[in-house]
Amino acid sequence: MKRSSFVATLATVALSISAILVGVTSANASVTVPKGAFLPCSAGGGAYCIDSVSITPTGGKAIALTWVASGTQGATAGNTNGVASGKALPGRWSADGAFANENYDGLYIEAQAANEFVPWIMLDAKPTYSPGNNVTLAALTTSATTPVNLNSDALISVKMRISDFKLGVTYGIATEATVDVQAAVFEIAGYPVKVPQAKSAKDCTGDAGVSSALVTQFQSILVPSNDPLGFSFEGGSGKIYVGSNGLCKLSTPVWNAEKKSLSYKASAPRLAPDGKSVNTGFYYATISSADALALWGLKKAEDAASALTISVRTSEGGTTAATKTVAVKNGRIIIQVFGFEFPDPMLDISLNPSYDLMASSAGAASNMSASGTVRTTASPKPTPTPKVTSISCIKGNQLRKVTGVKPKCPTGFKKRS
Repeated sequence: MKRSSFVATLATVALSISAILVGVTSANASVTVPKGAFLPCSAGGGAYCIDSVSITPTGGKAIALTWVASGTQGATAGNTNGVASGKALPGRWSADGAFANENYDGLYIEAQAANEFVPWIMLDAKPTYSPGNNVTLAALTTSATTPVNLNSDALISVKMRISDFKLGVTYGIATEATVDVQAAVFEIAGYPVKVPQAKSAKDCTGDAGVSSALVTQFQSILVPSNDPLGFSFEGGSGKIYVGSNGLCKLSTPVWNAEKKSLSYKASAPRLAPDGKSVNTGFYYATISSADALALWGLKKAEDAASALTISVRTSEGGTTAATKTVAVKNGRIIIQVFGFEFPDPMLDISLNPSYDLMASSAGAASNMSASGTVRTTASPKPTPTPKVTSISCIKGNQLRKVTGVKPKCPTGFKKRS
C-alpha cells in the first residue's frame, strides 16, 4: 500500500493542505489535476468537471439542481435570516423550491486540486446568497468569511468526471457518505455535519483549545491510487470513505499490514465557542465488500461485526469511551463511532484475533469435494436479513445519525421525531 501523509487545517473558509513530504512536487506525479476550480461539464468543463448535483430533503425525493451562472436569474432562498454576502462566486447549483426552507439559495461546489504538492482533489459544498443575481458565499452577518450552516438533514449528491484519476480512498467532513466510481466518473452522497472551527492548528492540541464557531459543512478529499503520492492496495476498489467532524490533522487512512489495521485520525479544538462545553466527535466509515476482502480477507461482509475490532485511542496510547456500531447495507460495511471527546482521537479498524478466517472460508466452500464435484445437500431454510435503519438523535444543538439493525441513541441524546 502506498501512502502520503499531510496535515490539513481549515481556518474559517477554506481547507488548506500542506505536504510533509520534502522535495516532492507535482512534477513527480502520474496524475495531473488541472489548476483552478472545476467547471460544470455543461459549461465546457473538460476532462475534469462537475457533471451533476442534487439534494434530497428528509422524507422527500431527490431534487436535481442546475447550474446558474452569476448574474443570471435563479431560484431564491426561503428566507435571509442571519445571512450576508461573503466573497463573490462564479455561480451556483439551484432549482425552484430546492432551498425554500433555507437561508441560502444554492450550492457552489468548489472542486479543485488540493494543493501544488499532491495530485488530490478537494471538494467543498458552499452555501450561496445571490442578491441582485450576483452569487456570493452565504456568510454569517458577524463574519463575511464564515458560511451559514448547511441543512444537516438534506442529502447532498455530487457527480464529477475525473479523467484518468483512479480513486484510492475518499475522506472528509460528512456522515452516512457513500462513494461510487464507474469509468472515470466519481459520485459521492452524504449529509453535512456540524464542525468545530479552529482559528489555528494549535487550537487542536491540548485541553485548552477553543473553537471559534460551530458550522455545518460538507467537504471531502479524493486521493488517487494511480500515483506515487496516492493511496492503493492490491484488490482495492476505491470505494472506501472515512468521515469525521474533526478538521485538524487530517490524513489519509494508514494501513498496518502486520496488525491488519486501518487507522484514521482527525482532530478539533476540545472546547466549544463558550469555552466550557466539550466538543464530541464521530467517525463514520463505509467499506465495500471487495475492499474488506482485500484488506482483511473477509469473504462475507455480513461477518464484519464479529470479524472486525473497532477502537478509538488517544495520542497517549490509551483508549477512550465511545459508542460503536457495525452494520452491513447494500454490500457495504458501515462503521460508526461517536461520543468521544476531542482533541486527539484515532480510529483503528483491525481484524479480530479471535475471528477464524479459515473457518469462514471453509464454510463458504463446504459443498465442494476435493475433485471439484458438487455435493448435493438439503437447502437450508433462508434466514431473513436483518433490516438496517437510520434514526436521528438530538442533544441541544448536536445531531447524530445512527445506523444499525436496532439503532439506539447514545446516552444523553433523544430520538428526533
